Amino acid sequence: MMGRLFKNIRGLAQPAVFFIPFTFYFVLFSVALLLANYWLGTKLQAPQSSFTDILKLLLKAGTWFLIIIISVALVSVLLSFLLFLIKKKKNAVKVFIQTLPVTNNNDPIQKIHLSVSPIIKPLLGFIKLRLHYDNDLYSEKFLLAEEQKKKLFTTRFAGDYQWKLPEIKEYHVEKLIVYFEDFFQFFSFTVALPVQDRFHTHPFAPPVKDIQLSPRKTEDQATRIEELKKVEGEYLNYKNFEDNDDVRRIVWKIYAKNKDLVVRIPEVLDPYASHAYIYPSFYNSFDIAGNATAEIFFLNYYKTVLWGIYQQLNKQGYALRFIQDQQTPSKYFDDVLQSIRYTITTSKWQKDKNLKAFVNNKDASLIILSSLCNADDVQALLNTHSGGTVFVFVKLSKSLHHSYFMNFIKWLFVQQEKNEVEVYKSKWRLSLLRSKVAANEKKIEAMLEKYSKTVVI
Repeated sequence: MMGRLFKNIRGLAQPAVFFIPFTFYFVLFSVALLLANYWLGTKLQAPQSSFTDILKLLLKAGTWFLIIIISVALVSVLLSFLLFLIKKKKNAVKVFIQTLPVTNNNDPIQKIHLSVSPIIKPLLGFIKLRLHYDNDLYSEKFLLAEEQKKKLFTTRFAGDYQWKLPEIKEYHVEKLIVYFEDFFQFFSFTVALPVQDRFHTHPFAPPVKDIQLSPRKTEDQATRIEELKKVEGEYLNYKNFEDNDDVRRIVWKIYAKNKDLVVRIPEVLDPYASHAYIYPSFYNSFDIAGNATAEIFFLNYYKTVLWGIYQQLNKQGYALRFIQDQQTPSKYFDDVLQSIRYTITTSKWQKDKNLKAFVNNKDASLIILSSLCNADDVQALLNTHSGGTVFVFVKLSKSLHHSYFMNFIKWLFVQQEKNEVEVYKSKWRLSLLRSKVAANEKKIEAMLEKYSKTVVI
């Protein structure tokens, strides 16, 4: 109760602090000025002398000098602030926010581009920004890395900002808070602009294991492919014996060893199979509400692995079809790769569509599973899958498992600087969900070991 009350008070007080017209530097300067004035006052109480007269003269000159330069700074900020307010009332202010394309797929750092116009920077001063996004979240106050100015005077303020955001997703911006500050950074006049904009962070493409696919389906039979594709393999793929299967294809060696009746899947040469259908499941069978490691860190990791897999397969020249298990926001992109990356970015863990309802075994070339999938659903899928399907299992706990025991010892006995990953590791060690997910991972991995076309990441 008290925690919620404190959070509500903080939520109301925080925006009000942003609009205080002076900065912490001005407070420090004022305190220092008062102390200096008190110290000089004690010196002026000495008997009348030439030193006292000179000190009074210097003090008066210094006071006027400070008044003039601080007044110039204040007037400069006020003029820029008032002109901007006038433009705002006329609805003439334009704000543009855009996610910059990632030039290096292995670099997870995100950048956004912002532009505000018309706006006039205070004389030798600064224009700083803060974003209000996703209902009750605020960014740090930041200064843009400005574009090179072609003119001495411009009314367009634009540049890039490297923003470290915790989640790979789409962010909705509701307000842009603009700060006008003088060259001393003593005064800060603030204007809040309502903005209806959105931008998204990108998953980067980490190196992943090589995956070899067999196209399972064609969307037209107008053209034949140059090379016949082996859709199903005779000696590499098996499935559980069914009533209509040929008993001559039963693998008796496996039956003698495991008492499992399985049959070889015969090889089929399809002259039209040219499309590889990818089924990535975001299904979550656990209660992860409030668990930041599962909700944020694991989801980020899963998205980066998906993007890495898609990038690798795309370079191999497959005609890929990325099938979604949920509805995501729509956005137009000229490039198919950008569109798929946006789809991955805006996907979330979901509980509406499990593997049975999602995957079409007849055309699935690749099925991607996470540690949060239901193990029974995975077994049911394996019992009915076609031999050409490749399964990729993404072990989410593996993202936190590097030198796990040594990290645990350090966490107990060594006080070290905490980074974001260490915070997630610490929370996961104490989580009740950890043992359940670990048991589910072992169960799924044991199931997949029986099938040849399996990749564990």
